[in-house]
Amino acid sequence: MDPSDHLLSFVTSEDGTMVSVHLDLEGVKLLLKKLTGIREKLEANDCPHTHLFGYNPWDELTQTKLQNQPAENTTVGHVKIYGWNEEWAVRHGLKPSTDPAKD
Repeated sequence: MDPSDHLLSFVTSEDGTMVSVHLDLEGVKLLLKKLTGIREKLEANDCPHTHLFGYNPWDELTQTKLQNQPAENTTVGHVKIYGWNEEWAVRHGLKPSTDPAKD
């Protein structure tokens, strides 16, 4: 993938408490394609994940950020997106159980 074809950058604040996402129309399409794949697997009750990388020129992530923006310090080189069904989200402690029998 040629990074000049799109803009898709994730940038964190210095302490990691804020993430900014910079994207253009092609970046939106790329991100939606990844998220659509996750949605389709979740609809089949699978728990998928996908990666976005930005270490090589052919990777999906661009390594750009706003200039003179003190709240945006570090470009992200790897984004891992997980899709969790209800059972696995609860099992891994990502969501509380909504089943009163398990409380």
